[in-house]
Amino acid sequence: MLKVLLRRSVQAYVESGPKGLCVAIWQKAKQLFRSGGADGRSHGEVTTGGAESAGGQDIPWIHPFDAEYGTDTSGLIFGETLNTGSRSDLWNTAYYGISPSGFNQIMESLGAEFGSEWGRFTFVDLGSGKGRALLLASRFPFRKIVGVELAPELSAVAAANIKLMAAPWQTCREMEANCADAATFDYPAGPMVLYLNNPFLPPVLKRCLKNLARNLEVEPREVYVVYVHPLFKREMERVPGLTQLWERSFPFSEEDQRADRVGAKREEAVLWRHLP
Repeated sequence: MLKVLLRRSVQAYVESGPKGLCVAIWQKAKQLFRSGGADGRSHGEVTTGGAESAGGQDIPWIHPFDAEYGTDTSGLIFGETLNTGSRSDLWNTAYYGISPSGFNQIMESLGAEFGSEWGRFTFVDLGSGKGRALLLASRFPFRKIVGVELAPELSAVAAANIKLMAAPWQTCREMEANCADAATFDYPAGPMVLYLNNPFLPPVLKRCLKNLARNLEVEPREVYVVYVHPLFKREMERVPGLTQLWERSFPFSEEDQRADRVGAKREEAVLWRHLP
């Protein structure tokens, strides 16, 4: 419990400064008071196993996407449960799969920027978790789809999901899940769509963007960066040659609104472009 509280306090300070730290401590204290301090989470908080606590008991929670395709992309998995031994562990946020309706709208808006010439691009998801975005991306005819995930247990689930996935709407079946550090990942050659669903706090995000900048120096090329839940979008401004194209809000479908467990109703996303 103390380790979790310390971790969240450090994250809050890095994210929002002293004020954010005070707010985080106060919120955690209220949460512990409500739950009686038994397990460190309040009733109704989604657990790491894809279940939610109700009246002290865990009940299964499966997103309709998984129910339809037999995959495992559901659940909210907090960063403190994903211990890989890497120095990046402290700065993980959490895994929570993007809404299918929001993702599809984001990709359609992206495609309008390059004339839907999907086959020129490799889709790369940094912090891909269980791989829901990878599976959803297969609706679009990318050249290849690549996931990058630091936690071995999540990367293994993503790899299994890729093998399981068989939908009539898939147009790209060249998919892979890599267990690797996004901050040092060797990007594939050629035009690329880089996708991030708020996977890291600034200390790791900065390292990822420096790695991207070095890669683009070696191989200047067309790259689009999609940042969902863009809490630290100011960091993107430090990447040479990145130009913001738009910042938009994408409403959930009724099904995704009913399925959501954190009260969200839309996906917020920003798009940048790099040209050689």
